[in-house]
Amino acid sequence: MVVFGRGLDIDETGAVVGLNEPSRARVHAVLDHVAAHADLFRRLAPTDDRGRVVFSGGWAGAAADVAVPPEHLREAQLMADLAVAVGVAGDPLASYVDVVVEPQSDSTLENVLQVDALGLLADRSFGADHPLGLVAHREHLGRITYFVRKVLALPPDALTPVLAPGADGRSRGLSEPVLHAVTRAAFAGARSPAALRRRQHAVVTTARMWRR
Repeated sequence: MVVFGRGLDIDETGAVVGLNEPSRARVHAVLDHVAAHADLFRRLAPTDDRGRVVFSGGWAGAAADVAVPPEHLREAQLMADLAVAVGVAGDPLASYVDVVVEPQSDSTLENVLQVDALGLLADRSFGADHPLGLVAHREHLGRITYFVRKVLALPPDALTPVLAPGADGRSRGLSEPVLHAVTRAAFAGARSPAALRRRQHAVVTTARMWRR
């Protein structure tokens, strides 16, 4: 599974004080999913098919122009810390799955690009019988799925949603349905990381000019 960060709580001085509620909800969605399938994860734990949870997210730099926080205060690390602290039914999360952190990304696109570039899923094959879990709120899932299919070249039946409860964090300025439509139009035809990043730079630059 890949858990997509959804933001940090930042105080009036600009300092990170923790995860925001949507990011915390996604952590609990993972823990609930592992608990619901505990027998399967225990059975796979000693094998090459052992489960893996990748927590992906750094800070909302692309959308909100937030200053870069230290690594121990980025979304992925704080999500992993929370997951490890809570555990599953009194057991350590690591007794069920490997826990991996990707703390460099500053956007949904970068979540996917960084996971791919670092090879965090390179040793796994995904299909209808072994889908990749995407952990997010329903509203955010459209953009996530679009980028995952484009970057990882996975068919629809190789992906499965693991939905977080509660309200999703709204990206600055635009609702998720609008962002999804803009994403599909802006990134159409782009495939390589360089091309996708150029498109994102153009979109972000235009959005910042529009907000002014």
